[in-house]
Amino acid sequence: MSPLASAFDKGSESGLPIPRWVSLKGDANLRYGPTTDANIIYRYQHKGYPMEILRETDGWRYVKDPQDGVEGWMRSFLFSGKRYAITKTEPFSYGYDNTKKNQILVKLNRGVHTSIKSCNSKWCLLEMTLEEDELDFWVEKKNLFGVYSNEIIK
Repeated sequence: MSPLASAFDKGSESGLPIPRWVSLKGDANLRYGPTTDANIIYRYQHKGYPMEILRETDGWRYVKDPQDGVEGWMRSFLFSGKRYAITKTEPFSYGYDNTKKNQILVKLNRGVHTSIKSCNSKWCLLEMTLEEDELDFWVEKKNLFGVYSNEIIK
């Protein structure tokens, strides 16, 4: 499926765009098939972990893990619309005070999990807790799993 064609696809149950990013509400099993009898591929234990929904049917979602690309089925009620991202750049990404890169606020290893506050055409404003303090910083979209390159989040 071409990225252009998929931009107009809607889920048969939700009416929401397919593909789309969501996050896990909590513990969840990724299965080989859309039934609770299907074997478990992975057990996720990370609230807010971003997953990409590729298809939906009968209360199930066919999803893709952004970090390793594994695909499988999960129940639709396991997901939240709250957006999270994971850093993907090796060996690290930078978080800046603004999109002009005036000051580096944080250096992020690959696999760091953050909350998305907003995204413009090239950057996302992320939020995370460091030593009990909330820290907001900007990261280039190209360095993140959990958001599409053409996606704007307000």
